[in-house]
Amino acid sequence: MSLAASLLSFKLILLAGLASWISVVAFNNLVAFRNGVFALGQIMRMAPLDQAPAIQTPLQSRKVDNVAWHRAVLSIVLAAEVVSALLLWSAAAALAGAGIVADPIALANLALTAFMATCFLMLLGGSWFAYYIRQDNVQLLHFVLIGVSVLGLLAVNLRA
Repeated sequence: MSLAASLLSFKLILLAGLASWISVVAFNNLVAFRNGVFALGQIMRMAPLDQAPAIQTPLQSRKVDNVAWHRAVLSIVLAAEVVSALLLWSAAAALAGAGIVADPIALANLALTAFMATCFLMLLGGSWFAYYIRQDNVQLLHFVLIGVSVLGLLAVNLRA
């Protein structure tokens, strides 16, 4: 296998893998929407801060108890996940030679940018509700995913 072919294989696996993962995430959020609303509601209600030992912070003035807001925010996140998935699948297909795209690398850059924006949406939303105090592992996941998108952007722009 040539260097160019192996690099193309890597790019395809990277894009298709991220597309698969975010597709499963979006599908799960769609199928179990009420569960997602509850989980997101826990963050927006800042419920983890009430667990023993309770943590009192002025940030708790940001609590949002309204379930309609929880649904709306999850709908926005779900839409971002779907857009990211569609763009990643399109970029993988374009790199594989399917479809009519003038510049598959530009499409891959757009797809990875959408993926990164989705991760920033979750990171910033969670940070607003101080999820890092009791759910630091979730915040770390969001940072890792942003790092993956940056490394992915660098990788898809490599030339062989």
